[in-house]
Amino acid sequence: MMPELDWDALTSICNHVRDVPTISSISLTCRTLRAVAAKRLLETHVVVLTDTRSIMSFHKFVNADRATRLPFVRRLRIDVLPGRIDEGTREEAVQSLLDLLQQATHLKSLVLPRPESTYRALGSEPRFLGAISHLSTLRELALERRWAPNEEIVSNTPSRLRTLRVSLAILSDSDAWFLEPVHLYSLLERIAPTLEVLEVLDRPVAFDNRGINSVVFPAIRSFRVVAVSHMTPVWTEDLVQMFPVLDGTLAFEGLHCPYKEAHRRVRELNRTSQLQKTWKSLDRVIGHVNVICMLGLSCPARHLMLDGICGHSKGQLGDALATILPTHVKLSVDLSHGMHIFEGLLPPEVAPRLTHLVLFLSFCDYKSMLIDDDDLVDMKTAQWPAFLAEVMAALNGTRLTHLRIVLRCSITLDNWPSGSTPYSKDFLTAIRNVGEGPEGSASELMGAFPTLQYVFLTTTGDLNNDWVPHDASPPPFGPEEHASLVRQGQWLSSSGWRSVSGTPERLASDVEELLIEANDLILTEGDHVSETLQDTP
Repeated sequence: MMPELDWDALTSICNHVRDVPTISSISLTCRTLRAVAAKRLLETHVVVLTDTRSIMSFHKFVNADRATRLPFVRRLRIDVLPGRIDEGTREEAVQSLLDLLQQATHLKSLVLPRPESTYRALGSEPRFLGAISHLSTLRELALERRWAPNEEIVSNTPSRLRTLRVSLAILSDSDAWFLEPVHLYSLLERIAPTLEVLEVLDRPVAFDNRGINSVVFPAIRSFRVVAVSHMTPVWTEDLVQMFPVLDGTLAFEGLHCPYKEAHRRVRELNRTSQLQKTWKSLDRVIGHVNVICMLGLSCPARHLMLDGICGHSKGQLGDALATILPTHVKLSVDLSHGMHIFEGLLPPEVAPRLTHLVLFLSFCDYKSMLIDDDDLVDMKTAQWPAFLAEVMAALNGTRLTHLRIVLRCSITLDNWPSGSTPYSKDFLTAIRNVGEGPEGSASELMGAFPTLQYVFLTTTGDLNNDWVPHDASPPPFGPEEHASLVRQGQWLSSSGWRSVSGTPERLASDVEELLIEANDLILTEGDHVSETLQDTP
């Protein structure tokens, strides 16, 4: 006699599975396990709704076994663009979506990447706004693009949010571009006691000692600002005051500042203030090298991700690295000022600690109009072997286990009236094939650094038509001139390599992508927005 299956034990095992193919296989085993698999999928994975078909199909799926499926709808991502809702079935699709939002009584996460576009696609249905505003079970809410109701939703939500990502591009009673901390707290006061992760998008926050003493977010462990703006002076003691338990991510993305004498004084004052009180440690610090240097952080951070690095900011880079002492580093480097940036790139006290390094190296020759011709000598005569040798020399003294190099070039095809195009054609030809070619570059790197376990190489870029004819003067850099730039000849070449007894072994592309994510070799927001790697981690 065959022993009976222990359904409780089998169900318990299924409830620990996260892999989608495995869960799908379980669902095909028998009717009993189909319900278990459906529950597990709903609990652990995001349901993405983008059009009429996905909305109505998911609504039908839930209603097929409403009692056992609806309570396990936990995570929704709604990203409907205009034109994605069929006119003939708009009312039915909108009602199906409203039904899901109103009846999903255990919904924990709601993400709207483009809330205003979704709202318009749904016919500006006011009940959609009402359904979102009345959700009371959310732990995560993301309103990632500008939408006038964002402010009202986050101010009045009945949910005890732990994670909030919100665009505050539109505020009802503020004409100032910078958001004062007091105003930020007044918006979020209802959820401040539970909020652990806060990301403010599309509007910088001013940390300049004005009314800061009354502002405390007692539970926030990660804080991120994403906007495009010059940064006002940042006082680290204000950040410590506002976020006393911060130990996750501190990010100022898209914000930048020149590094003048006043900023040096701010750094010194910030360093002094932290002798009294600072954080024990941070997991990740992200921002423009000048902004992070101005913070003068004295607490260590595992992962430091710096943008805006060039030949003129090496001092700030060294100061930031030497005080934060990370083991994981991502550096976005502009090569338009020449390759002397690689000389002394890593301070001696930092190099031995590094295990993971990402170098995002970019050269855009239109920047040559803004800098001295002397800075361009390196790029005019560059050869790939010599370039790689410069990079390897900069990494001497490291014990890297993971290295990712991303090289991006944006080149104009025509000559400027003042002279030849400032780039080496041999260099351009070589880098277009680095990622797809044989293991030569990976082999050189692994030979030079025996501790390397993985190497990832990516080159990307585009060849552009010139902005102006030969007999015209170079244009100013206004939006109309930028709009006239025509990109063509884009390329993306990428490869990943694993060391097997010191010899590089090529990784499959899907494995390469997984390892980049798993090993924290990702790029930052600015790298994605301003470069051509829109779909690259």
